[in-house]
Amino acid sequence: MDFHHIPVMLTECIEGLAIDPDGIYVDGTAGGAGHSSAIAAKLSEKGRLIALDRDPDAVAVATERLSKFSNAQVIHSNYSEIRSVLDRLEIDSVDGILMDLGVSSFQLDEGMISSIPTRRLNWQG
Repeated sequence: MDFHHIPVMLTECIEGLAIDPDGIYVDGTAGGAGHSSAIAAKLSEKGRLIALDRDPDAVAVATERLSKFSNAQVIHSNYSEIRSVLDRLEIDSVDGILMDLGVSSFQLDEGMISSIPTRRLNWQG
């Protein structure tokens, strides 16, 4: 599967997380694992990344792309379930959470979103 997605504001997101190499981080929208890979690359062996996605295709892609990081774990779950996922993993707190909320170009290209509500915005200054 050709899952191509360019992570939005990658540098800014990683800088904003101010990653502690030994910390625990959650990517609530793993998608193509762009942000997740950048987070995992900054973690030590003690650090940990939990990457969630509700899309089975994204989970498969993220699992493959993050397989080179022993500190990363991909879980098929919606970000709304972060607390229960962390409870199951016996994680009481995390050092940072990232969620890239929006529609991915992959989902649009693959016709995964059949109806996107739109409305015309009138910007007046």
